[in-house]
Amino acid sequence: MAEAGPVPHRPQDGKIVSFSPKSSIVTEVASGAPILVDVEFGPHHTLYALSNGVYSGNPEGSPGLPNTGSLVRANGDGTFTIVLGGVNVPTSMEIIGHTVYVFNLAGEVWKIDLEGDAGGNGDD
Repeated sequence: MAEAGPVPHRPQDGKIVSFSPKSSIVTEVASGAPILVDVEFGPHHTLYALSNGVYSGNPEGSPGLPNTGSLVRANGDGTFTIVLGGVNVPTSMEIIGHTVYVFNLAGEVWKIDLEGDAGGNGDD
């Protein structure tokens, strides 16, 4: 699950957490991206998350600042690596094969190829 974190949505509060249906234990997988809004498994069981961007601060609940969103990859050490930055107010994503479809607040759709992303090992 992606967590945006409490207002003011500091980057260190944006995280991916995991849990199981039969347990109340929540495990932090990775943290360090502002206003996380979506998380998906990609190729090679790699986790990717979508950051809405740097919190604008006014009013509460506002989206991130324009062109500050990003697609990030969760690393095994609990950090994120930016796969694509400068995304304009992304809201959700879907990963099909090696392609990420990112949707934004204006209704635009971006297609991002993960084929060369270092998170994968090149095998399918």
